[in-house]
Amino acid sequence: MLSSRLAGSALLALTASVAAQAPGLRLFAPLGAAETQLVDGQGTVVHTWPGVDAVSVYMRPDGSIVRGMVAPGVGIPGTTGQLQELDIDGNVTWDVLISNTQRLMHHDIEIMPNGNILVIAVDLQTPADAIAEGRDPSTISGPFWLPESLLEIEKTGPTSYNVVWEWHAIDHVVQEFDNTKPNYGVVSNHPELVDINYPPEFLTTGDWTHGNGIDYDPIHDWILFSQRSSSEVWLIDHSTTTAEAAGHTGGARGKGGDLLWRWGNSEAYGRGGPNDMTLRHQHDPRFIPPGYPGAGNITFFDNDYILGASNQSAIVEITMPLDVNGMPFIDPITNRFGPDTPVWTYTAPGFYSAFVSSGERLQNGNTLICAGQTGVLFEIDPSGQTMWSYSVPGAPFVFQAQNVDRRLWATGDAMSVAGGRVEFVHLVDTERDGDLYFLLGSLTGTAPGFVMPGGLLVPLNIDILTTLMATSPNNSVFDNTNGLLDATGSVRSAVDVPNGVLDTWMIGLEMNFAHVIISGGVAVEVSNLVTVTIAM
Repeated sequence: MLSSRLAGSALLALTASVAAQAPGLRLFAPLGAAETQLVDGQGTVVHTWPGVDAVSVYMRPDGSIVRGMVAPGVGIPGTTGQLQELDIDGNVTWDVLISNTQRLMHHDIEIMPNGNILVIAVDLQTPADAIAEGRDPSTISGPFWLPESLLEIEKTGPTSYNVVWEWHAIDHVVQEFDNTKPNYGVVSNHPELVDINYPPEFLTTGDWTHGNGIDYDPIHDWILFSQRSSSEVWLIDHSTTTAEAAGHTGGARGKGGDLLWRWGNSEAYGRGGPNDMTLRHQHDPRFIPPGYPGAGNITFFDNDYILGASNQSAIVEITMPLDVNGMPFIDPITNRFGPDTPVWTYTAPGFYSAFVSSGERLQNGNTLICAGQTGVLFEIDPSGQTMWSYSVPGAPFVFQAQNVDRRLWATGDAMSVAGGRVEFVHLVDTERDGDLYFLLGSLTGTAPGFVMPGGLLVPLNIDILTTLMATSPNNSVFDNTNGLLDATGSVRSAVDVPNGVLDTWMIGLEMNFAHVIISGGVAVEVSNLVTVTIAM
């Protein structure tokens, strides 16, 4: 049974209505700044990681971050070249250069469910390589030709990696310029391929389609890949092998590395004109996760929303049409990939960012927006009403922002059966300055859990660990597991188990932990779960 102190502090029912602002912290890296930051719902920076010039940054469930850092390169906008991982305390645990004579990493990255990192890179080629593939020689000069590629990176050591899967745009091109080349064909007959002469612009840097954003859907095992210069997004089958991704057959859909779907600009595949564009210079394509409003739909930050109008951006949400077999298809009436129109759009007077920027659907149906050109982060509800806003000091450029809907992290996911120490980081919110917290655990699972008086469900089954942590906190084993949050709404605690307490039969057993926050005698928050496995 829980202690009378903990139970008694939650006797009052929860009467407050659900806040309009979504819970969570916001993760971002101001371009050129010396640190990556987490800001809370009150606009206070509550945690940072050191390191100058991060571009894209994402957080793992253990509180470590993975980010693309600017390293010396050929100088195209968005160049990174350095992939880095830091633990929650700011220690660099992985640091590699994806920058050599063959390729250069840039713009966005994506943490995959298997722990690998998907990165955007350009292949470092020459104009002669482009001309050999059918590029019009009158449209290219300079030292470089930079077709896009995707690489799946596996960590092999603190300063090493393997490329375990890759895809290259140059393997999937078509052109109508030079009929002596094997890839000569009618562009409009091959929407699955990329026109090497589109957009029809003169290139001096070789920056052809300017890929700038990716997202991965583990349900379908496919990748969204945004191309700013051609104002469209591509869908690529990740179920292929690298060999299949270089060809036109294989993979779960039988299409190899050819485009499964593309959207935003039907002119790019010869089936429309400038007035048919539905995206313009977009960034940050995202699949809406399962369980979120609009699950399965796709959102974009559309930088130049209205044709012919300046200073207007939008967040656009669409539903990708799929047939009965779950495959995207070309509409037989329009002869283009659908949809014709979005299912939801947000725009407003003065809402504009010419470059960078992001939009992310949140679990409560709100949308977190980063207007990256001005360094403004804000959250809107489905009607477009602003629920929260934060201006990054100094108005730096911000490539994108991520919502982090967590409050509790552990510095490790395993404890030796011989004993050991696991530290916990509680980052709640400065609004909770001085509120009471309890770290609680369970050895017997998370369901059905128990309900605090007032209705708050704690997803821990009450057992000996729960009882000990509730009734005997702040001792040599349960270090600082109960007390008051500090001025930043944060605290650190630990579970430090001496040798001889755990037994070998417990190997493989999971210990689950969560904290409960109590304010004004009412239990107001339970954190996410953290799991620590007892190991050899």
